[in-house]
Amino acid sequence: MIRLLTENDVAQAVSVIAMAYPGMQLSTVEAQNAFMERLRVELEADNNLKYYGLFDEQDELRGLYKLHELNANVNGKLVRTWGIGTVAVHIHYKKEGIAKQLLQHFHELARQEDIGIVSLYPFHTSFYQKMGYGYGPTRYQYKFKPSSFPSSGNRKKVVQLSNAYEDEMVAIYNKFVSMHHGMMERTWLERFQIKKSVSYYAGVYEDNDLVGVLSYILQPVKDSHFLNHEMNILEWIWTKPSAFRDMCAWIHSQQDQVDRVVVRTHDESLIYQLDDPRNDSNRLIPSVYHEIGTAGTGLMYRMTSITSFVQETNFHSLDRPDHPVTITLFVQDTFLPEQNGCYQITFNEISWSIKKVEDCMNVDLRLMVSDLSSWWMGCVSLEQLVQYGKVEVKNWPATQMDRWFMPRTKPVCLSSF
Repeated sequence: MIRLLTENDVAQAVSVIAMAYPGMQLSTVEAQNAFMERLRVELEADNNLKYYGLFDEQDELRGLYKLHELNANVNGKLVRTWGIGTVAVHIHYKKEGIAKQLLQHFHELARQEDIGIVSLYPFHTSFYQKMGYGYGPTRYQYKFKPSSFPSSGNRKKVVQLSNAYEDEMVAIYNKFVSMHHGMMERTWLERFQIKKSVSYYAGVYEDNDLVGVLSYILQPVKDSHFLNHEMNILEWIWTKPSAFRDMCAWIHSQQDQVDRVVVRTHDESLIYQLDDPRNDSNRLIPSVYHEIGTAGTGLMYRMTSITSFVQETNFHSLDRPDHPVTITLFVQDTFLPEQNGCYQITFNEISWSIKKVEDCMNVDLRLMVSDLSSWWMGCVSLEQLVQYGKVEVKNWPATQMDRWFMPRTKPVCLSSF
């Protein structure tokens, strides 16, 4: 049986999480008590979080997950979406299909609520791809010298912020969300972290409006003396280019204390703003390409209701056909068999409509739900999928379908769950 967790289940939940994620270091009584208090706060608060657990006949908890209710910018339109996190299975019940049952429960709830798309951060990418999740945007990690940042801005405009500025910081963050496809509005959990002052904050004001915020921590450089630090930037947002330049000038001025600045971003164009984008590895990629950073895949997307996604987003702000169009696609979805099959997507004058059909004789496009999810979220183009032989398109040029269905920019996401 899968049900919502209550306060009476907290001790069992901590035990399961500790066994499933030993890296969280919950082996001591002190650490477990602190984590139990955190779970109690999350369960009791009026927030966007819900915990579900799978129990056996003796009401013993074998696995659980955390459901995050989110609002995301999908190509310029704010839509409801869900995230799933803390998927934990007790180590003694591995390989019994518990994780699969938890994911199925999550997907069924999403479909009941007409949630078109969900997301997660995978512990194993291939495991979730088999469940229909497509790869999200690539994240780059750079380690720049402070002197590499442009100094043309006004560093004196950068001021220190505290948790007393929470409302202003949330307001600019949500404005940044409205400007960037893929971003999710600030959550209760993120606001809770601001209240706890888990990092430092620097901000820029223009005309009494907060137009830039940088969240960071200072960490000692490994195997160096206590005066040598790295600046680890956790979040960096701005609503005016001038604010970005001002914050760059402020970072530039930290050369006496900061050895390297760690920046994690989906935007590979950041390196074009710097004097020297090389990291500290001193390695070359043949023939002569200086290493500038590392890259990783993390966030994954999944269509849980193709019809709901089309109806809600309607491919907002993308190019529209100049005449009526009907496209038939076959979506392979073995993990959600009720979604497996053929769909007709039709454009009539001003909007797209969609319906599932039985006739699959004349299909314009066949693809897996994982690839559909990545494509419609703008992570990979249909043209690229065709070039690599992943999918085949008939009757319509892939480039034309990209203009109708693929966001112009890749998604940006700073939220963790």
